[in-house]
Amino acid sequence: MASTVQRWDTAETSRRIELQVGRDLQWIRVNGTVVGGLAGLVIYTVAQLLG
Repeated sequence: MASTVQRWDTAETSRRIELQVGRDLQWIRVNGTVVGGLAGLVIYTVAQLLG
């Protein structure tokens, strides 16, 4: 298996992976941004209510 992987062209392999999972990665980024923003808003609101 290692010899097969060593023969792979790095640029071509990266391109193929991005084509296969690119949409999923974009969805993960968007979800992470939304969830992170909401978590920050909740933390800020709780801090304002307690402070």
